[in-house]
Amino acid sequence: MSSSLADRMKLMLSTGEDSDVHFLLIQAHKVILKRASDVFGAMFRFDSKKEKTENISAESLVVIPDIEAQAFKVMLSFIYAEDLSELNGDNVMAVLFAANKYNISLLVKACLDFPINKLSDVFLAYKQAHLLNKKNFARRCMDYIEQNVETLTKSESFLQIDQNLLCEIFDHNMLLITNEFELWKAALRWADEKCRQNAIECSAENRRSALGPALFKVRFPLISRREFSQNIVPSGVLTMEEFVGIYQFHCHPNFSGVSGLYPLQFSSRGRISDRKKGRLMLDIEKFSEFAQLSAGSCKRFLEDYVYIGGLPWIIMAKINTQIESTEKWMDFFLWCIGPKQDEHWNCKCSATLRIVSRNSVTEDLIGKLDDCVFNNKSRLEGFPFFTTCEELLVEGP
Repeated sequence: MSSSLADRMKLMLSTGEDSDVHFLLIQAHKVILKRASDVFGAMFRFDSKKEKTENISAESLVVIPDIEAQAFKVMLSFIYAEDLSELNGDNVMAVLFAANKYNISLLVKACLDFPINKLSDVFLAYKQAHLLNKKNFARRCMDYIEQNVETLTKSESFLQIDQNLLCEIFDHNMLLITNEFELWKAALRWADEKCRQNAIECSAENRRSALGPALFKVRFPLISRREFSQNIVPSGVLTMEEFVGIYQFHCHPNFSGVSGLYPLQFSSRGRISDRKKGRLMLDIEKFSEFAQLSAGSCKRFLEDYVYIGGLPWIIMAKINTQIESTEKWMDFFLWCIGPKQDEHWNCKCSATLRIVSRNSVTEDLIGKLDDCVFNNKSRLEGFPFFTTCEELLVEGP
């Protein structure tokens, strides 16, 4: 017989031959369990005077109500043969609980090293890791949630989290999302699910009640005016005072909004994502009419902020003239609004300006900014007198 020790131990576990302790219907051997775990050692009080009988005695029957049978089997497989083949994203947290309870340190480590992206429910794993005081594992779970929040909030498991965890996630500054409106849609999906679970109507009042403090973790000032007006205001979830405060912010973003009749009740701080690159697109309709307007009074702004590197950016185009000349030129500027909470902020960026004509035969005009520093005193950088309006009006052949 040439089978390995691990194979013989697995056979011993599966057959239950000479087993002297039963966990519900799982047979095992006290001597092996005691060597693997001091907790098991304390459980078993071996009486050498007692002889084993065919029937399972009350003393050798161990009831463990707080561990799933499958997780317990995985733990026994590891104890007997260091076999982790059955450890997976569905049972790893239950196995971690069992290994932690019985102080099986190597199995605890194996569970904590499990790939986060293979967990079947990272939200539940995060909560359980906190309960077990596994802070590093919990941090890895939250890091994964931050990096994949847009996908995860569309999952069924997201709809099952509690309000406290919803608040905690929405409060994070490092959420990697396309825009804040995606987070609002996730909040509504979650609120509607809670209404369904409680068999109540998905009304504006019930949605607001379900969200509770999580509503104030959504950073409505970061949502574009168009999305806010077309989707959020009609939902009826916000009060009149709340959305007037947000409208005021949209009109006067540099105003703090902390005082007055309609104070801003939601954070306007940008989500500091890992996205270090982005694209800002300004579409000037009917440029021929735009070019006829007087210099200085004619400007076009990107309507919505684009967050790059956690800071809000817009692009501005305006008509200008040189001294003692009537020729009209186009200026283009990159404008960083910056965080209101820190007057000493600064950042460095490089950018490429590309003017693309709808006329496919006209070549693009390109300009570059290299290592420009933006701060509270220098928010604008760009291209004054970049090109003449006449050049942009030239038709292709």
